[in-house]
Amino acid sequence: AHIYLAIQTMFIIGGMLLYYELDFFAILFMPLGGQAMFILPRLKAIVWIGIFSAAIIIGQLTQFEFPNGLPFTFLYLAGLFFVASFSTTMLRTNEARIQSDRLLDELQQAHRQLQDYAGQAEELATMKERNRLARELHDSVAQTLYGLTLQAEAAARNLTAGQIDEAAGALREIRDSAQQTLQETRLLIFELRPPILEQEGLITALQNRLESVESRSGLKVQIMLDEVKQLSAGIEAGLYGIANEALNNILKHARAKSVKVSLKKQGEKIVLEIQDDGVGFDVNGMSGGMGLNGMKERAEQFGGDLQIMSDNKGTTIRVEVTDG
Repeated sequence: AHIYLAIQTMFIIGGMLLYYELDFFAILFMPLGGQAMFILPRLKAIVWIGIFSAAIIIGQLTQFEFPNGLPFTFLYLAGLFFVASFSTTMLRTNEARIQSDRLLDELQQAHRQLQDYAGQAEELATMKERNRLARELHDSVAQTLYGLTLQAEAAARNLTAGQIDEAAGALREIRDSAQQTLQETRLLIFELRPPILEQEGLITALQNRLESVESRSGLKVQIMLDEVKQLSAGIEAGLYGIANEALNNILKHARAKSVKVSLKKQGEKIVLEIQDDGVGFDVNGMSGGMGLNGMKERAEQFGGDLQIMSDNKGTTIRVEVTDG
C-alpha cells in the first residue's frame, strides 16, 4: 500500500512539474487521500494525508508563487481534507455495521441458548414434579392400599373362623382407611394445576379448595385472603401446591380440629401462611418426611422462602416470595 501511494504521488508531482502552467494535477491528491484512509491504518493514513498536503502546498506555491498560489492551495487542501474525512466516516460506518451485525448474531445465538435452557429447565421442573408425586403416592396411597390388603386378609380369616365381631371390626377399619385414602388421593389430584387456578387465579382456587376440604373432612377452616396483585403463573402454582401439601399433612398426621389459611401482602412480599391446632411434630427430626421435601422443592423453584414452625400446639407453615 505504501509503495502504491508513493508511486501515485510521484506521478502527480511529475505532472505538476511537466505541465508547470496547469494547476489541476493537485486535484488527484483528493481521491488518493480517500484511498489512503481505506487501505491503511488510521495513523499511517494521516501521515500520508500530511505528505499529500505538503505536496499540494509546495507545488502550488512553486507554480504560482506567493501569494497567487494561496487560493488554489486552500481550495485543494480543503478538498483533500473533505475527502479524507468523508472516507473516514464511511469507514467507521462500515465498521459499525459489521460490529452491529456481529452483535446481532451473538444476540440471536444467546436467545437460542436461552430458549434451550428454558426448555431444559421446564423438563427438569416437570421431572421433579413427577418424582415428588411419585413419592407422595408411595408414601400415602400405596402404603394405605397395602394396609387395606392386610386388613382384608385379617377379616377373611375372622370370617372363616366364625369370628363375626372381629371381622366386623376389621371391615370398619377398612372403611375408615379407604375414606382416608380417598381424601389423600383427591388432594394429590388437586395438586395438579386445576382449571380454576388458571381461569380465576390463586385466591379463588384456594377458597374452593379449602371449602372442599372443610365439607369433606369436617375440619374447621378459617380463610383470610387479602386482595393481592396478579402473580406470575409459576408463583401461583407453587403457592397453591404448598398449600395443598400442607393440607395433606394436616389431614394425615396433625389430628387437628381447625386450620387457618391466610394470604397477604407485607411490604414487597406476598406471604402465605397455613396454621393448624394439631399435635405438631419435631421439625429437626422430620427434615425430609411428611412432604417437607416437596414443599421445599416447590419454594426453591419459584424463589420463595419457606419456614416451618411446630410444637405440641400445632404447626405453622409460612412462605414468603417477592413477585417481579
